Amino acid sequence: MNKKIILNNKTVSCVSPAYIIAEIGLNHNNDIELAKKMIFSAKESGADAVKFQYYITENLMVSDSPAFGIFKELEISPDFMREVKNYSDTIGIECFATPFCKKTADYLAEIDVPFYKISSMDLNYYDLLHHIGMKRKPVILSTGMSSFGEIEKAVNTLLKSGNKEIVLLHCISKYPPESADMNLNMINKLNVLFPELVVGFSDHSMDNTMCIAARAMGALVFERHFTLDRELPGPDQKISLDPAMFKDLRTKLTQVESALMAGEDRADMPIARGARRSLFAANDIKAGQIIKEEDIKVVRPGTGIAPEYLSLFIGKKACKDVKRDEQISINSSH
Repeated sequence: MNKKIILNNKTVSCVSPAYIIAEIGLNHNNDIELAKKMIFSAKESGADAVKFQYYITENLMVSDSPAFGIFKELEISPDFMREVKNYSDTIGIECFATPFCKKTADYLAEIDVPFYKISSMDLNYYDLLHHIGMKRKPVILSTGMSSFGEIEKAVNTLLKSGNKEIVLLHCISKYPPESADMNLNMINKLNVLFPELVVGFSDHSMDNTMCIAARAMGALVFERHFTLDRELPGPDQKISLDPAMFKDLRTKLTQVESALMAGEDRADMPIARGARRSLFAANDIKAGQIIKEEDIKVVRPGTGIAPEYLSLFIGKKACKDVKRDEQISINSSH
């Protein structure tokens, strides 16, 4: 696969490190100082970017929704969004957000976020996709709850808006999913169906196992919810990674990448000389003697004639004396 995308100043491709997004989401609890601590910790833990959820509750759900009060309490102001973006710029980590309406998308453009995220719930909100695509910034699109037809239509909507910089994230919109729910083969399918697009993984499971598997399957961009402490109040804290878990994710992805990007030279080739077998004399063999199968043994080390050439010596006349346990050479028979 020769896929790549540039997310601000980093090229993401099959020969680059995974790009990891720390989804702060709602875990800031509308506390700007907590949000800044989370941004700093995410950077220290190996994140390439932090992401917030930027919405106007009245543009997201009806007022009698059971979740309205929770979302309203966690709704951040434009000033909050601008301050976390400026703070992120200061410490050197990318900051962006998921807008949930045109108004929030427009404000994110005003503060110059480097790219946009579109949530799984809005994949079929094609009017919003077109509006965001027109911003001419890379778009990261989660595909939870979606059919292939819906994903294709969403991609085509973005393409028609003039935006070709798209990342597709396989996602299971269940918090948390079971292993049997993960359907990681979707990563392969998305890579096949959209060969020009970078594919990643938005994971809501409780540890890093699925991300490691997804990296081996070709996922290049990862999104994980991030918290300072899973015991903090909030709807997403318990399915988030704390700093230690996030560092572990970066470490393990790097280990997988080291294996995936290794050169063609085999690291175990030097071991072959000691571990493999070659041909040795099982008995004393005299010059002129016809060599029989029982005169040759196939044993370690593999520093001489390989076992595959045993038949070339059977029935041949020995050219010289060969002592028991002496290595058979190409000059031993004719």
